[in-house]
Amino acid sequence: TGGDPFRSVEAFDCRLNRWISICEMTQQRRHVGVVSALGKLFAIGGHDGMQHLASAEMFDPREGVGWRRVAPMRTCRRGIAAAALDGAIYAVGGLDDTTCFSTVERYDIESNTWCDVAPMNIRRGGVGVSALGKFLFAVGGNDGSSSLDSCERYDPVLDKWKLVSKMTNRRAGAGVCVLDGALYALGGFDDNSPLCTCERYDPHTDQWTQLANMTFSRGGVGVASMGGLVYAIGGHDGQRYLNTVEAYDPVTNAWTPVTDIKDCRAGAGVAWADCSIDDLLRPFQPDSGYAPSGGNHCI
Repeated sequence: TGGDPFRSVEAFDCRLNRWISICEMTQQRRHVGVVSALGKLFAIGGHDGMQHLASAEMFDPREGVGWRRVAPMRTCRRGIAAAALDGAIYAVGGLDDTTCFSTVERYDIESNTWCDVAPMNIRRGGVGVSALGKFLFAVGGNDGSSSLDSCERYDPVLDKWKLVSKMTNRRAGAGVCVLDGALYALGGFDDNSPLCTCERYDPHTDQWTQLANMTFSRGGVGVASMGGLVYAIGGHDGQRYLNTVEAYDPVTNAWTPVTDIKDCRAGAGVAWADCSIDDLLRPFQPDSGYAPSGGNHCI
């Protein structure tokens, strides 16, 4: 709650509207990139309270063995964003104590290897990233001098980034996700000012639209979509770290409170995962032989 990094992980059971604690990561990470791919969760980079991290780890609820290390990135960084596209994971932007990065690395899950791909046009620490259609979108961030309203799109076939329409607000540390073919950007910081504003990008018209404000200003908010709703989790309101959660319904353009998380968190990684709550609650041990039963949850 004082900005210290956590190893802890919480999962949301949407059926019972509750948060549960599950197995911890192998090391503490703040401003970590988290993504779900091929039924697995990946935690990438961040800061452990002493140094920036290049390390990455993977959690497969079906294995029953908890988190385990995978190959590290080439660059140590925090404020990184991660997204999955066409079976690969992309680690985008971020920063360390001296610079914000435009660099992007791609992780091949099968071969457990990283490689560099084309850098973004702009350096972006605290960037938000999501895959939408055939493209990867990088939203906002900070270039080392100010928060950004610019956004760009990556084409993996051409290995090229292209600038798209700017947001209506500058945002670093915003939560970004996709729902029903649209890209959502929630909260974040305009320089040092936390935001409650939200907007949605239509890739067909290349336009951003303002949405209803969140109940709380949330810089460093964690965001995921599930069941037709967008969840905003934790963050910092300029005075304190938050454990509050709210959900946005695009049909009503309104926010509704959801059960609080157990720990106050900002700069946490959040991802939707396709797994059973029973997978998450059972003891983790090698070679459990447990078969998954399905179900959708937000982690």
